[in-house]
Parts: sequence; structure tokens; C-alpha cells
Amino acid sequence: MKKSKRKPQGATRTMVEQKPAKPALRERVSLKLPMKFLRGLVVVAVMAVLVVGGGRVLDSLDQPITRVQVDGKLRHLDQAVIAQWVQGQITDGVLRTNLRSLQAQLQQQPWVAKVAVRRQWPGVLNVSLQERVAVARWNEKDLMTADGEVFKPRQLPVFEQLPHLWGVDVSAGEVLQQFRWLQAQFQGMNLHIVAVSKEQRGAWQVELVTEITENSEDEAVTLQIAFGKQDMKDRLARFKTLYDGVLQARINEIERVDLRYTNGIAVQWKDAEKVT
Repeated sequence: MKKSKRKPQGATRTMVEQKPAKPALRERVSLKLPMKFLRGLVVVAVMAVLVVGGGRVLDSLDQPITRVQVDGKLRHLDQAVIAQWVQGQITDGVLRTNLRSLQAQLQQQPWVAKVAVRRQWPGVLNVSLQERVAVARWNEKDLMTADGEVFKPRQLPVFEQLPHLWGVDVSAGEVLQQFRWLQAQFQGMNLHIVAVSKEQRGAWQVELVTEITENSEDEAVTLQIAFGKQDMKDRLARFKTLYDGVLQARINEIERVDLRYTNGIAVQWKDAEKVT
């Protein structure tokens, strides 16, 4: 009878091959930091070389501005004065001069509609100007463009030939539009509009003069018309009918026509306060 081998009593031990422990996180970071740091230094060094080298290249190319050339069809702006003003603003060479700043300052000039400033190497600045065109006088001291833009010239030239428009500032575009509509309506009636006003409460007033032919010995006659706030088309149609039939023959006697009535009109005569 075979004797069975006795198993060892107690806990058994298993031999496991242990792998070398990984370095701690701080150790791994410390190993990588020097490489990143070195790369960063290289990038900074390259950028510094580029900046210094680029600055030297720019310095060699940046020439003093010796001439300011102003172009554009100008009536109210003086090219020599503009060129002298631009020259006085220049503190750097042609490449370092701030063109946007110059353009912004020139754009603030009342008569300047558009402006473009360009470099011309080695030492020239080109200034192209487009001047505003006034189509009407606005209130006491301002002028208005065809787009209804109001501008304030420092010295108001004489523009007696332009129509005179009146109103609050926010109504400038509306008054200009109404003037154009009335101008078209009065064509062929021997009447020329010299002024249109919209009062603060919304009532419209129009001033006209009779058109005088070149060989005529008659003097121009001024006529004022009060339209009121509403029904402009109907009231103008009523005026046209009465003008062709009655008023035109006596235009020299009329001071003012009031159309603010539902039916008919009121006429103020020059020689007497007579209403018909």
C-alpha cells in the first residue's frame, strides 16, 4: 500500500514576477519639462530674430515723406491747404504712417464726402478726395446733399440760387423728398419753388417766385402757399384749377394763398386785406 504524500499545512505562497515600478507622476513631468522648455526658448529666440531683423528691414525701407499729392475735383476745398494739413500730421516715414488715422481725420471735414489715402514708395502720400455737393440750404447755416445728408461748413458760402428748406433735423430727408415732389407738380406753371418748410406741428409752407424770361421787363413776384398738414395732393389740385382760371392773371396782386380749407381757398392780397 502506497503512502500518500502529505500536503504542506498552512498558507501557500505563489511566486509572482514583479515588474519594475513606473516613476511617479511628478518624476515623469520633471523629465518632460526640460524638453518643452527648450522648445519654447527656441521659438522665442526665432521670433526675436524675426522682429529685430524685420524692424531693421522696415527701417531701411521706410523713407521720409517728401510730398503729399491731393487729387479730386474740388470747388470748396483747397488742395494746397489739404496737403499742408496732412504734411503737418506726419511724424513717421511712408511705411509707418497711420493711414487710417489720416483718413478718419480728413473725413471729419465738412466738405469731404469720401477720402482715400495711399502710400507711394519711396516718399509720397496720395490723398484722393470726393467733395460733397450741396443741392439745398437747410435752416439757417447748414447745407444738404442729394441724399438728404446735412452738413455744417465752417464758412457758409453764398448759395442764393439753391432752394431753402426748413424743418427739424430729423425731418431733413422728408422735407427734401417733399420739395422734389412739389417741384415736379409746379412744372409748366411759370412758378419756381424757392423755399419749403415743415413746421414742428407738421404743417407745410411753400414759397414760389414767378419765372421771368430773358427779354421780359416784368419783375419776379413772390407767392406764399399754406398747405397745412394733410391732403397735399387734393389741395394742390384745387390750387392748380384756380390758378389757371383766376389767379394767374392777378399774380402780381397776391401775397399769400391759404389752402387749409375743405372747400375753396383764401387769398391775401398785397394792397388790401381782401379775402375771396
